[in-house]
Amino acid sequence: MKKFPAPGDLDFVPVPGGHDPNFIFGVVRRQIKDGPVRTVPASVLKRLCPGQKVDVTGPWQPSCYRWDILLPPHASDEFLDAQRLCEKYEEQACNNLKDLLVMMTFRLPNPDRLHLTWEEIRAFAVERLCRDRNVAVIAAMHLPVEVGSTNPPHIHLMAMARELQCFGFGPFVRPFAADAGKAMIGAEWADWQKRPRGSDAFAD
Repeated sequence: MKKFPAPGDLDFVPVPGGHDPNFIFGVVRRQIKDGPVRTVPASVLKRLCPGQKVDVTGPWQPSCYRWDILLPPHASDEFLDAQRLCEKYEEQACNNLKDLLVMMTFRLPNPDRLHLTWEEIRAFAVERLCRDRNVAVIAAMHLPVEVGSTNPPHIHLMAMARELQCFGFGPFVRPFAADAGKAMIGAEWADWQKRPRGSDAFAD
C-alpha cells in the first residue's frame, strides 16, 4: 500500500479493512515522505495527557482516565517508568530506524463497566503482546465525556516496535509492526473475546 503522511492531527496512518470497526491499528513511523518527524515520547505523552500541551522533557504527569505500563517477563523494572521507557527506545535507535510504535485503539461504544473492559484489554495485551511478542506496552484509557465530548470511551495500546530484553531493545517485531499486524491482532482479539468469563482472562 502506498504510504502518505498521516491525516489530520494523527501521528500514524490507520490500516483500512477488518471486521471490527471499533478496532483501529497503525504504526507510528519516524517519518513518512515529507511529513513531520515523530518521536516515541511525543506520541506516547499526547495520549497520556489528552488535549493538553505538554513538554516531553519535563516530568510526566499523566492525566488520562486510566493508564498502565505492561512489560515482557525479562524486562528491567526501571522501565515501569513510562518516560524512561520511551527515552530508552530513542537512545537505542539506529540511524535508519523507521518503526516507533504500534498503535492499537479499542473504541467502546457500549461498554459494560469500564473497569471490566479495562482489565479484559489489559489482560489481552499482557498475554498476546508482552508474553507472546516480548514487547513493552503503554496502555491509556480515555473518557471523552469528561471534557464534554460525545466520542465513546476508548483504550490505546501503544506497543514499542522492538522486543524489550533485559539489556534494552532488541529485534524488530515485523510483521506485527506493519500493515499485516492489523489482521493478526484483530483475529487474536476476536478469539480472546470468545474466552469464557471467569477463566484466567484477567490474570496478570
